[in-house]
Amino acid sequence: MKENGKFCILFMAWLPGESEIAQRTEELVLKYNPAWTGGGIKRHLPKETPKWAKPLFEAADIIGFDVNVRFTRETWFGRMKSCRGIGASNLPVEVIAAFEKDLAVYLETAPQEFDVLHYVTVLNLRK
Repeated sequence: MKENGKFCILFMAWLPGESEIAQRTEELVLKYNPAWTGGGIKRHLPKETPKWAKPLFEAADIIGFDVNVRFTRETWFGRMKSCRGIGASNLPVEVIAAFEKDLAVYLETAPQEFDVLHYVTVLNLRK
């Protein structure tokens, strides 16, 4: 990367403490994959350049904000199937199928469309 080049990292995660659907879904993920470490996300904003980036970059901007993301039952189901705690894991096929069945049953009680509050962090790094 050339001098003063920029590298931007965007992180976005649902907030289970502020969304019943996200919280209940996380509970299901943990039921079927107790080793999953991706749950319980809260707002967190780095105050300075992260240690891992310091050898190559300095933080030009660090911002965070909330955004509501609209889902249908079907799109949330697909989002959760691809979650690193389920579909992007090494879980056996039968465990994933059991998760999907439980999630489908839960989503029957959810509205057809709903918002899930997410927190977005943007880390704009400069070489």
